[in-house]
Amino acid sequence: MKVYISGKIGEEVLSEATRQKFAKAEAMLRAKGFDAFNPTTSGLGQHAESIAKIEGTTFYEEILLLDLHQLKYCDAIYMLADWSESNGANVELDYAMATGKQLFWEKEEDAKVFCDDEGNYMSVWKPLE
Repeated sequence: MKVYISGKIGEEVLSEATRQKFAKAEAMLRAKGFDAFNPTTSGLGQHAESIAKIEGTTFYEEILLLDLHQLKYCDAIYMLADWSESNGANVELDYAMATGKQLFWEKEEDAKVFCDDEGNYMSVWKPLE
């Protein structure tokens, strides 16, 4: 199962803290046997910059579209704890829900709220350990 990692990035030049947060999620998912798509290591940023210059759009618009295209080919999405602070992560979640992707959560509270069977939320809660 391929899992897309979603959370707050909010910067064109990635900070080390952002890289580490996504890398930790990727390592956890891989340790559990998942294939993971990490948008902070995808290399799509340069492509987004080029498209934005050609189209007269913004980096953010283009990277969001490129990331959604990657999400299209994933089976699931993993929402980091800070997802609600990010417009892009909210869009990714909406897309994942609209297209029937499996939802996984870092925060236990989110897993409880979004799980169809609140009593069985443990199957979708994947805390970073």
